[in-house]
Amino acid sequence: MDDYKVFTWDEDKFNNMQEMIENLHEKGFKVVTIIDPGIKKEKGYQVFDQCLENEFYLTDPDGIPYVNEVWPGECVFPDFTNSDCRNWWADNHKRLLEIGIDGIWNDMNEPASFNGPLPENVLFDNDGKKIEHKEAHNIYGHLMSKSTYEGLNNLTDKRPFVITRASYAGTQKYSTFWTGDNQSLWEHLRMALPMLMNMGLSGLSFSGTDIGGFGFDSSAELLTRWYQASIFTPLFRNHSSTGSRDQEPWAFDQEVEEISKKYIKLRYKFIPYIYDLLWQGEKTGLPVMRPLFLHNQSDNNTYNLNDQFLAGENIMVAPVVQQGQKYRKVYLPEGKWIDYWTGKEHQGNNYILKESNLDTLPMYIKKGSIIPNYEAQNYIGEKEMDELKLKIYPGDGSYLHYQDDGESFEYQKGKYNLYKFTQNVYDQNYKVTLEFENKGYNEFYNSFEVEFFNTEITEIKVDEQKINFEKGSQSVTFNIEGDFCKIELLKT
Repeated sequence: MDDYKVFTWDEDKFNNMQEMIENLHEKGFKVVTIIDPGIKKEKGYQVFDQCLENEFYLTDPDGIPYVNEVWPGECVFPDFTNSDCRNWWADNHKRLLEIGIDGIWNDMNEPASFNGPLPENVLFDNDGKKIEHKEAHNIYGHLMSKSTYEGLNNLTDKRPFVITRASYAGTQKYSTFWTGDNQSLWEHLRMALPMLMNMGLSGLSFSGTDIGGFGFDSSAELLTRWYQASIFTPLFRNHSSTGSRDQEPWAFDQEVEEISKKYIKLRYKFIPYIYDLLWQGEKTGLPVMRPLFLHNQSDNNTYNLNDQFLAGENIMVAPVVQQGQKYRKVYLPEGKWIDYWTGKEHQGNNYILKESNLDTLPMYIKKGSIIPNYEAQNYIGEKEMDELKLKIYPGDGSYLHYQDDGESFEYQKGKYNLYKFTQNVYDQNYKVTLEFENKGYNEFYNSFEVEFFNTEITEIKVDEQKINFEKGSQSVTFNIEGDFCKIELLKT
């Protein structure tokens, strides 16, 4: 911003902003800019002048524009309870979108101010039905998010990306979330898991924390463990404040860099699974990160567990959140659970002790699960994802995989694919079937790679035809035609 004035940029430092953003896009970056609600009180600044002219500001009880200090200095605050103000604010995003900005980050929108909180008697228009700040405070960030979303939605044909600090019930319709300015403390890593699970249970599923902590200096161990704990959080972002030490993985040592890279790559492999969970959330309200009791409500052992979570129903994660910890006590709920790293099977309703060196995140897959993966990439869209990798943990179960263009609203017109995978065990053999429940998106996978765990397979058939595969191998790649496919893994 130019002197912290919203909807501007410093044209001396960024004299060709559009070209810079185009260069970033070519490298795979998405550009998301901060917009705060505080409008710098400066005559000649177009946003301030328009706000003043149209009386789109909060007022003192006597009707004078309410002024407080934020980053630009003295500011007035837009009144988002006024629908005309929301429409005006939405239209202001046009200039940013024209130069290629991809999303908006609404910050300081409680609203925050430097000279104490806004007094309770500050007045809001509320479309002609005046209310005081004490009544409107909780919806301020919500209505700002709504205005921002509608601005992006009206000005582009893509799904808007908005992230907000302040929110209210229902803000998930308009924005994603992060938990605010945390600190580089082990206590804050421990706090992150129950915060995100509770937000998910409250409907605010697309959330995350500042990985490594925002304030203070992070450590190599803390940053590494925070990356591991966050690979299934919908919002995945390392972020730190000015004045703290550099927090990129390579700013520490080679071990931190290599382990962080390992888990970032793992997250990108799980992108189709995470996207499926977001789709499920839209349909059912179920969050991505789930407390264990959500699917194990008769198991009293799960009620007070706040340092483990389920990613969907099939993956259980037990991050290391204690400094220096080398062994992690893990509770496994009902069922059979397979160690993601070793393949060892464990019986549920049981505690186990997992060795957890710095490069190990305790992670378990429920037996009978089918987990979709992609090839790892540096950013979404770097490669054409024309092959879906299926990790089969043999048992009885089914899985729905969702596919669309990832950007537009065409899915609302039925332009998406919904694949149903079902697996069954019979006579120590395994059968996996693939069928379409919806076939409306014209970009299909060219091939499937099926990887099966803890099985000794001697023969594979796809639609009754034997498939050549290397003896001892635990995976096979094949193409399909039509809307149905049967895969048989045989012990003959």
